[in-house]
Amino acid sequence: MMLGLLLLQAALAAAPAPAWKLADRTNPAGVRSISASVVGNDGLSRFVVKCDVASEPIVSIQFIQPQPLGSGADKPVAVRFDGGPAFTYTWQFPGTGTYITDPEAITRLTSFLVKSKTVRVETTNGANFAVQANFVAPTSDAMVRQVLGVCGYTLGVVPPVPVKPAAEPAE
Repeated sequence: MMLGLLLLQAALAAAPAPAWKLADRTNPAGVRSISASVVGNDGLSRFVVKCDVASEPIVSIQFIQPQPLGSGADKPVAVRFDGGPAFTYTWQFPGTGTYITDPEAITRLTSFLVKSKTVRVETTNGANFAVQANFVAPTSDAMVRQVLGVCGYTLGVVPPVPVKPAAEPAE
């Protein structure tokens, strides 16, 4: 009996941390979506770095929860790396998760992500209750670089703002 408990305890202690996964898909309309993601230490939430290439490429960082966070106005989300100070940005809340697409925030968050061991996301749900989740950071920057590269980003470099063509003068 005691040996069985010791073996069970050793097996639990040796359980591997959740691994980051790369997903690269193209839908029937030809829109490519590539992401690097990891399941949270709770086994339910997810942290995602994603590039969607439609009419223009969009990079997002997403925090997805099994219980809806509630759709509504944008609000602050804090991200901590290795227990350090929070990087707080305003994220969008469409329902089950939240995401950010701001290029400066994406650059800063991904730069810290690939140099860290842990990630913690903190926010509130639609009822204003605290929601938080912990994740392992990727062991290498390769997947994050690949996702960013598909959308024309370089890890650690804020992309230039695209210049919109000037309207032609009316005659």
